[in-house]
Amino acid sequence: MKRVWCATLGCDKNLVDSEALLGHFARAGARTASDPEEADIWVLNTCGFIDAARADSERALREMCEAKEGRLLAVCGCWSQEHGDAIRGRFPGVDVVAGVGQFAGLVAACLGQEPPAARALTAAFPLAAPAAPLITAPEAAPYGGLVERPLLTPPHVAFVKIGEGCNCHCTFCRIPLIRGPQRSRPVTEIVRETRALAERGVREIQIVSQNTTDYGRETGETLQQLVTALSGIEELRWIRLLYLYSGLVTADDLRRLLDLPRVAPYFDLPVQHASPRLLKAMKRPGGEKSSPAFFRRLREGREDLVLRTTVLLGFPGEEDEDVELLADFLAEVRFDHVGTHHFSPEAGTPAAAMADQVPPEVVLDREALVTDLQAQLSLERQEERLGREFDVVIDEIIDVDARDETGVSELVAGLAAGTWLGRREREAFDGVVGSPVSLALGRSYHFGYDLDGGVLLAAPGAAAGDVVKARFAAVTPYDVWGRTA
Repeated sequence: MKRVWCATLGCDKNLVDSEALLGHFARAGARTASDPEEADIWVLNTCGFIDAARADSERALREMCEAKEGRLLAVCGCWSQEHGDAIRGRFPGVDVVAGVGQFAGLVAACLGQEPPAARALTAAFPLAAPAAPLITAPEAAPYGGLVERPLLTPPHVAFVKIGEGCNCHCTFCRIPLIRGPQRSRPVTEIVRETRALAERGVREIQIVSQNTTDYGRETGETLQQLVTALSGIEELRWIRLLYLYSGLVTADDLRRLLDLPRVAPYFDLPVQHASPRLLKAMKRPGGEKSSPAFFRRLREGREDLVLRTTVLLGFPGEEDEDVELLADFLAEVRFDHVGTHHFSPEAGTPAAAMADQVPPEVVLDREALVTDLQAQLSLERQEERLGREFDVVIDEIIDVDARDETGVSELVAGLAAGTWLGRREREAFDGVVGSPVSLALGRSYHFGYDLDGGVLLAAPGAAAGDVVKARFAAVTPYDVWGRTA
């Protein structure tokens, strides 16, 4: 039985693709390997969103080519979707090249089986000769394998991708060029997948897509219908919604979602900016509607609601005044979590040809201003929770010997310098972290998996997936020390 190991670069949506690919391998008789050294087949699922991501993909592929020895090496994903022929020419150590969604064809090529497509492949195991790249138009990619997929997350949490592609043509974004137009999955299919995940022990799902708010626009189904159906799966604890576009939905629409059982009071709403001039130049859908008033209405009577967003810095023509508008906006809305990214002039996008490109050093200075401001705002939001008790799901148990390699030692140092409920809590913390005990990393509803910070606590006897009650005893802008009862 062949063993396959998959390395994933890029976003959580790409992680779901890797899981679907491994699901296809499993159906074909191969077994997933957690250790690359034990695998016969290596797959690199690449990212090609911006130039830095492509550079990371190229670096990872070069390293895998050098280390593959007698293994078969396949590459797929966004980077190879657009540059498959170039990858074939530059990396002779690659045996199979595929684009996005070509799971069945890639598996057939790697295992020397008859491919489902009409394209003739020369693949065998090992390959006698390189096969032609498996790349079609993205909208023609035969997606599947999501129900049977193994999870690359802890077994109690999973990403559920509700659609592929995007119909928004923001002037800075290549996603519609790489992934094609939006294709929403049917409600019945998503519910079937999620029920299967719940039967395997998944208790939290994070709903993802390129544009979650636009779900069903081309099929007649709605996000409300989907989430209502998912809320009927009693085994679920949290349904977390990511990639919502505030300009395409009303605050009342989102508030109705919050009324559904199992929907976590946590919304991810990437605004990208607050300057009306820049939002117009970005062709950000409904960007002018992403006003503080929208978020005030969203939080009205829901002080428990956690808001996350992403901002883009350095868009062509951005001036200091635009960043001041953004800072004022962030100060008024008071998001709990804010991610930043830098503009990248991507070939084929209108913004790449725009005048007044912002120098990288200026972008870094503006990012520092935004992140410093947001750190203070996030800390204030965290301090409001000090002394309160919340449910915390355990994601990972960290042995004392693994603290340094997992980053827990750094987390402990940060919490020690954080805001404390009182001296007694601080003394108890010093005693725990100075002793040879395992610590648990977990999350209350305030933190998305693999997105935000989390809760560190001592939970003797706890295991991943358990839920414990913890009082917030110390906070930083990003993390929490929790004290169990």
